[in-house]
Amino acid sequence: MNKWQRRGLGILALGGGAIGFSSIMNTHLQRQAPSTNSFIAIVLATAFFLWGVYCGVQMLEGNRKALFQNAVFWLVQAPLLQSPALGYAAFCGAQAQVLVKLSPVEVGISGSVLGAQFGLNLGQPGERIAIGVNLFALCISFWLMQKYERAAPTSPLGAATSV
Repeated sequence: MNKWQRRGLGILALGGGAIGFSSIMNTHLQRQAPSTNSFIAIVLATAFFLWGVYCGVQMLEGNRKALFQNAVFWLVQAPLLQSPALGYAAFCGAQAQVLVKLSPVEVGISGSVLGAQFGLNLGQPGERIAIGVNLFALCISFWLMQKYERAAPTSPLGAATSV
């Protein structure tokens, strides 16, 4: 992997994680006594953004396991789901989403260059059903997995030899 590729992905993950973490702390520390549901979402969002910071640092340092860790990190950002029972959307760094909403059918495209988002909704009556994918995250994840497999074709998962 070239230095500029490693640095670019490291900066996206680190920068997106830092933006997301500071945003979540700013928003939720100003609230008084969050409910149990919002507390769980805050903890998960904080963990997600700190994971992004960690993966970004590992990529910038050229850690042995950085390719695999970052591939999983970006893969977690690929799905987007919205329904009355459950909603999930997350991105850290950059996004290019394609979204299909049902009843009535609507197709949407959105994107951003640098930012962060974490959304987890449970039990939202009246929410439209939508399914989407973050194409940027999906492509990055597949590309990193390919780089990982080339770097260590016979080693077990999570034990890459070098970046």
